Amino acid sequence: MNQNKENEYVSDVQGYFTNKCMTSTRSTSLHEENTMKFSRSNNLFEQKQQENEKELKRKWSDIAKDWQRNKRDVKVFQLAEFGIPISARKQIWPLIVGNKLQITKELYNILQTQSKTFKFDQRKPLGRMSSFNHIKQDLGRTFKNESLQKIFHPGGPLSENLQSILEVFCLYRPDIGYVQGMTYVGSILLTYFDDYQAFVIFSSLITHPQLISIFMLDEQNLQIIFQQFEKLIKLNIPQVHKLFKQYNINCTNYLLDWILTLFAKPLNPDIVGRIWDRMLFNGTHILWKCGIAILKILYPKFKDQEKTLQSLKNPDIKDDELLQEMKSINYPFEVQEVLGNIEL
Repeated sequence: MNQNKENEYVSDVQGYFTNKCMTSTRSTSLHEENTMKFSRSNNLFEQKQQENEKELKRKWSDIAKDWQRNKRDVKVFQLAEFGIPISARKQIWPLIVGNKLQITKELYNILQTQSKTFKFDQRKPLGRMSSFNHIKQDLGRTFKNESLQKIFHPGGPLSENLQSILEVFCLYRPDIGYVQGMTYVGSILLTYFDDYQAFVIFSSLITHPQLISIFMLDEQNLQIIFQQFEKLIKLNIPQVHKLFKQYNINCTNYLLDWILTLFAKPLNPDIVGRIWDRMLFNGTHILWKCGIAILKILYPKFKDQEKTLQSLKNPDIKDDELLQEMKSINYPFEVQEVLGNIEL
């Protein structure tokens, strides 16, 4: 290579790398600018969310001050559709549920003291008291969610609290006793309330006229519930109804697990809070609407029996999608009348 050509080559190479560096610099600058814009936008969004949260908390605080007048206001029901702020549930849920069972703090303390020394005598079986012995061992194997495991498994900060309210309830209602799904219901309540208040609401939910037969595993009423739920499937999503017949899947494969935990097992705690907001305000029919909405969303994943059962066991669902879908569920009067009048 002669000197002139060599100089031209060097010049071309230098020019190439100079342009490359300049392009890279401009690209980097553009990327940094876009990153800063996104960061500012994200900060503004978070700030707006915090402001909305404060405003909603203020509104619910005002509602709580005159609860007797506001509890039947249509606007309050509409507001509940958007969800009660987490920070406000501690104040609002006890007002909605009340204490119709007249459980005093003294009664709770008495039962709690008794539970610490209680030993089940197999020679004198009373009601379902034998389930008392299953509570402690269940705590170590119930929760699959890692964050819940850290909190409620043995050694976790709320493990003893959860064990306590379950054991106290077993003594309070030995005719109902304990079933495994109760751990999920108790865990949700303990994230908001102290032991006593959690127990009051827990007891009110378990003994609710339309729920008590579920927790008592009353076969006759469970059969009625399953029949009505299948009617809802056929009405709202006939393709799923047909598919379940084909795959030989029935309500015992998934629904019992859902309703025994009031959906706290299959869904994440945030969405469960939103569903319970609606359930406490509007009634237990929200649970059946939630179940149908889950099936509608999961339907595209029902490729075969194995994948369907897996999807039903661990539904991967977005919060807003589920809440929106629940609004469109057809819930006819004849089904509402049957499910709304279930009693032991």
